Amino acid sequence: MLELSVQAKSPAAINTAIKKIKEMITSGSVARTSPIHLTLGPGIYRELVRYNLPNPLFLESVPGTKASDCVIQADNCESFHHGAENRAVFVLGPNTTNVKIKNISIVNLHNKSPDVEAVFNPADSAEALVWSSTNGTLFADGVRIEGRQNTLCLKGVSWFKDSFISGDVDFIYGDVSTAFFEECEINLREDNRGDFPGYAVKSQALAEKSGFVFMNCRFTGEKRKKNRIFLCRTDGKGSADSLKGWDSIAVVNCFFSENFDDELAWDDDMEKEIYPRGNKMTGIREYNSKVVLKNGKVTEADTTRRNIKTYLMTEDDYFTHYASRFLILHDTPFGEVEA
Repeated sequence: MLELSVQAKSPAAINTAIKKIKEMITSGSVARTSPIHLTLGPGIYRELVRYNLPNPLFLESVPGTKASDCVIQADNCESFHHGAENRAVFVLGPNTTNVKIKNISIVNLHNKSPDVEAVFNPADSAEALVWSSTNGTLFADGVRIEGRQNTLCLKGVSWFKDSFISGDVDFIYGDVSTAFFEECEINLREDNRGDFPGYAVKSQALAEKSGFVFMNCRFTGEKRKKNRIFLCRTDGKGSADSLKGWDSIAVVNCFFSENFDDELAWDDDMEKEIYPRGNKMTGIREYNSKVVLKNGKVTEADTTRRNIKTYLMTEDDYFTHYASRFLILHDTPFGEVEA
């Protein structure tokens, strides 16, 4: 294993380290399969980071450092650089294999243009983290990922544990196979332009796959004056013939702020098709949701107003497919290797 440490006071510290790694691989002094352990000292790293090497990567802050004290940040967006892999703060490219990130923050500082009235303005797409590998695995433990629109873009297989992910519209999205969120806080922040509706997840999952699975997570959200906030909204592009674009989202034993609309899934008053209809394995499905009131009291969720396409899982569904991390991840690469 190659061990490298960097400090925030050094300019372009992380990119300098990655450049050094590339040079060592090119020279043959480091094998293309050799794991890389990159340790970040506390501080703010003001740079756009790209890692696209096949070497397994373990990126963490110095042990004992809080994620909020080790921050990679920049102001970047579609109007500055075109495409998700160019407008993001931190990109893990398609050649990456197995990546672990621990106790760091990744923040896109971009604020949306105040003169645009649309809920979603393509020019304001501004990812904090992009995971582009369809063959590898991403494990994020104790990370903070903050932005506004399109904060977290995912492909393939990923697992987020004890993490905080924040944004205001479509801020968790991607054509995933399985994206597993365990004991995370999903925070739907107020739009910087004013009173706009908010949506946490935009699923574009691969057909027949489990998609976005949230277990024991907390969905928090800032109240709007007139508009509403939702767990998710659909693109309306999924179909029996499509290879992706499926609305596959599972929420299991999760807690929702009372500010979330009881419908949970937005479909433009049924003008857009949610596909597939929820069932125990795909579609929008939930089990044992709770609501947290302003006074802190926890109550059972009122599921009578859920979108008609959602599915309420039975106890048999839960204990057969969702009662443990293993049941959720067993048919992914995480079922074979230790994260």
